Parts: sequence; structure tokens; C-alpha cells
Amino acid sequence: MKKMLICGLSLCLAMTAVAKNVQLADRVEPMAWWAGMAHTELQLMLHGTDVAACNVAFADDALPIVRIEKTDNPNYLFVYVDTKNAQPGMYQLIITNGKKRQKIDYLLRKRADGSAERSSFGPQDAVYLLMPDRFANGDPSNDNVAGYRQGVVRGDWHQRQGGDIQGIIDHLGHIADLGATALWTTPLFDDNDTRYSYHHYACTDYYKIDPRFGVNDDYKRLADSCHVHGLKLIMDVVPNHCGIEHWWMKDLPAHDWFHQWPEFTRTNHNVSIWTNPDLSEYDITLLEKGWFDNNMPDYNLANPLVFDYLRQAYTYWIEFAGIDGLRIDTYPYNDIWDAARLMRAFNAEYPNLTIVGECWVKSPSQNAFFQMGAKNKNGFDSGLQSVMDFTLRDIFDWSFKEDEGWDKGTLRYYNHFAQDFVYPDVNFVMNMLDNHDMDRYAELMHRDARLVKMGFAVISTIRGYPQFFYGDEVMMHSELGSYEGSRHTFPGGWSDDEHNAFDPAQRTAEENDIYNYLRNLLHFRKGCTALHTGKMRQFLPNDGVYVYFRYNADDTVMVVMNNRDEERTVDLQRYNEFDIVGKQAVEVPTQTTIDLGETLRVPAKTVLVLHIQK
Repeated sequence: MKKMLICGLSLCLAMTAVAKNVQLADRVEPMAWWAGMAHTELQLMLHGTDVAACNVAFADDALPIVRIEKTDNPNYLFVYVDTKNAQPGMYQLIITNGKKRQKIDYLLRKRADGSAERSSFGPQDAVYLLMPDRFANGDPSNDNVAGYRQGVVRGDWHQRQGGDIQGIIDHLGHIADLGATALWTTPLFDDNDTRYSYHHYACTDYYKIDPRFGVNDDYKRLADSCHVHGLKLIMDVVPNHCGIEHWWMKDLPAHDWFHQWPEFTRTNHNVSIWTNPDLSEYDITLLEKGWFDNNMPDYNLANPLVFDYLRQAYTYWIEFAGIDGLRIDTYPYNDIWDAARLMRAFNAEYPNLTIVGECWVKSPSQNAFFQMGAKNKNGFDSGLQSVMDFTLRDIFDWSFKEDEGWDKGTLRYYNHFAQDFVYPDVNFVMNMLDNHDMDRYAELMHRDARLVKMGFAVISTIRGYPQFFYGDEVMMHSELGSYEGSRHTFPGGWSDDEHNAFDPAQRTAEENDIYNYLRNLLHFRKGCTALHTGKMRQFLPNDGVYVYFRYNADDTVMVVMNNRDEERTVDLQRYNEFDIVGKQAVEVPTQTTIDLGETLRVPAKTVLVLHIQK
């Protein structure tokens, strides 16, 4: 009897040891998911000391495990789960190692109605770009957060300034009033770098909004608030690299998780290599596998574990927050074939989702190479519905400040648009006067309001759709020649600002003039389908006067540019193939009515935007 009691006690102790919930995995990512996704195979990344030696299953096999992948690091385990027939609910993931057991509750959420079919941004939109740290500080309590290396140092543009998600939400009315219909913010993910963390292109945790911006639910609140204001929210996606302070860097998931070099090796930054039919292997290897900077480890997207992780990380936020579109950072710095697979994966999940790629090239043909549907000889298709026209941006920089010539001034526009035939869909080209990686347009125009208005008029009426950088609407001050010079704080975004450009009553007369000029253009553009997908017809410039039309069955818009320093009288008979002589037109920015006779007087350095009345 005593022997049996001892054995019974031993069995009881063993069961107690097995039942004890210990930590075998300190991370499971993603931390939750959704039932009913198009991609039904879910990757769970488990991290913990020697977790690869553990057994993993869901209680009662409620979620089937398809396969388990291990790497050369025993502290990681990649578990692939079949969610095809799974219902929303809480499931229990059980991790065991001998007598040790860990139980983790795992939530499969219900997808929002219509999630897969969500609409996105496109030619009908005007995009407002902002950097959250530099826009507005809505919650000073998160300026400095324990455990984060950088806090706020006001006025030092290399340091954080304190802008946050609440600050953006507080001023969505300003963005909507301007007439923008989509908001693109630079990244908001955790970035605990030791320097330059304010820009957040060096992520240190993909499943965490940086606490100096807010918490995860604040990002969803931002998306919801955007939708209330009639704005679509575009997420900035960075598939090329993360930050050197990412928690992975202390314990690499695999030796080939990143592109490794014997010593730090920077990319050559020349993305034209991809379109060069005579490229060298040396150059393409350096472009694709070199690090963007010494604090930005370069991903190896050819590793399927890396690919699946990043695909899921960004899909998580689209689903969780209700994101309306994607902007892809440094697209050609990846292996573009892997990047294209990633874009197709996003669109398999969200067929109507627009993805615009940053492909910083300097010719229309190179740009068109990166748009979905291009007839490239090598068969490459990027998966990008939209690309950015950096070549046109350079023309904006030069054209209004130089004398007219056979290859200068307004002829630059004519020659540029004459190459639009290379694009699979020119209506999905994003146009910009500036952005967060270049000098501000107003400063390049020497803060000449006439030239700034010319830029606004053209970019709001040409094919494609416009993107504006926060502060453009009030000619915000900047300093030429550096990234930080264009990334100053919006005046009025901080409680101690002496000047508040969010408030019309506190703006200067010039700021209100510029703001209202752009506002009239953008509100008109919202309702004018000819400026969304209408045809464009341009006339060869003559003596500094350049004319083009945007038109469809419902609307005709005539744009007349005088790039001379003197007033010009334009003979309208030259353009009467549109039957404009004898009609009335409304000049959109000034809201004045003009009778179109035989001639039209156009002031110096002016662009007239004429809505022809039927």
C-alpha cells in the first residue's frame, strides 16, 4: 500500500509539473488574426529560449498545423496554421517541452463587413502627406517615454519634436477643408533608434505603434476619424529594411534573414540599374543587397519566412485599422521580383487596393517600367497600380524660373506629357511638387506666390493625381539643401507656437491667399470627372504661352499658362477646336466669370484654370 501511495504521489507531482504554465515562448507574432482571409495559411513566429525543441499544437486540434519550420537559430519556431475553415473565436495554443507547458490564448477575429472589397484611392483623389512627428502635438504626455532613447528637443530638426496621432486627429478638419481626399502619413511603427528616430523608416517592432505617437488603438482611431472627414488613409510600407535596433538584431531569426556583408556595405542607390538591359551583376547585387544606411539592415525577401512575416505584418494593420491604400517605400531597392510577389499578395487579399510605389527614376520610360501592366521585355510586372512622377517634379523646379527656349520653360511640360504613351495607365501617376525627401517647392520658387500658384494650378489639373506636403498650403518656411530643412513643424501644431496657420483668423494675408487658392482648386477637382479620368489635349507652347485641355462628355477645363514676365494676349481661335469662342468660363481659383471672345488677356506668370460653361 505504501509503495502504491508513493507511486501515486509521484504521478500527481508529474501531472502538476506538466500542468504548470511556464514561459516557453516570450513572443508570438502576429498576436491575433482574422477568420475568412483569402490567404488561409497563417504563419506564427514563436520566439523563446530553445523554443525550436518544443512541440506545438492547438487544443483539440481546433486549428490544424500544416507544417513547422525551423532555422539555424533554436530560439525561433515558425508554425504554419490552416485557417481555411476556422470560425472567429478564442483558440488555445499549447507549447510543451517535456514536463513544461505553456498555454496561450489566440484570437481569430471576425472581419469587418466588406473588408476584402474595400475601395481605395486613385485619380479622383488629392493626397496630403505629413510626417507625424512634425505636424501637431496633441498629447504632450507622450513626448518622452521611459525606455525610449530619444525624446523631444524642440528646434533641433535632427531630434524629435513631439507630434503624434492625436495631433493629426485634431487637425483632420483642416486637411478636409483644404480639399484633400486622402492622407498619407510616414510610418508610425515603433522606432527606438538612437538617432533620427523621428522619421520612423527604421522599424523596431512591426506590431506596435510607437508610444511617442500613441498606442495601437490610436492608429485605428485615426483611420476611423479620417473616414468621418471623408479622407482615405494610406499606410507607408517599408519592405526593404528595418532598424538596427529591432529586437531581432539581438537574436537573428536566421543567418539569411538579412543580406549580410563582411563589413557595412551601402547600396549604390542607382535604381536605373533595373531597367538597364546591359546591367552588370556587380551593380545589381550592390543595389539590391547593400544596406540603405548603416542603421537599416537589408531584408532578404527571397527567404520565404521573411516574406510571409512582412506580408502578414502589413496585412495586420490594413485589417486592424481599416487602411485604404499603400505607399511602398524604396521599391526598387528590393529584389523587384520578390517585391512584385508581395504586391500581388496584398491585392489577392484586397483586390481593389491601390498601391503606389516610390521608384525614384528620371525618365517616363523608366517610370512606366514600374507600373502594373507594362509590356516589359523581361516579363516583369511590378504589381504597382500607381507610380510617382519624379521627372515631372524636376520640371516644376526649373520651368517657371527660366527663360523660354526650345527645350526650356513651358516646352518642358509639352515634351514630358508627349511621352505619356509609355504608361499602362497614366491616370494612376502620382504627381508632386515636393515631399519629405526633397526641398520644399515654395522655397525653390523663392517664396514667390505667383510661381507657387502656377505650380498648384498645373499639378491640380494634369493627368494623374496630386500629392501635397503638409504646409505647402501656407508656403511653410523651410531651409534648402537637407532633409531636415523641409521637415519643420507646422505652425500652430504646438501650444506654445506664436503663430497658428491652422486658424484662418491667425494666418497672414499671404497665407490665406495661398490657402484659398489651393482650396478652390481642390474642391473643384473633387467634383470634376474630367480632371480624374478625362482625356488631355495639349497645344505646342507659343511665346511662353502653354495651353492644354482636360475633357470628357460632361466637362471641359482649359488651362492657360503664361510663363513670361509680361502680360500676354492669347488668340483663342487657335484653340477653337473645343468650340470655346463666344462661351463663358469660370476661372476656378478666383471664382470669376470670363467671357471668351476672340482673345484672352493672361497676366504675367499666371496659370488660368477655366471651367468652360455648357
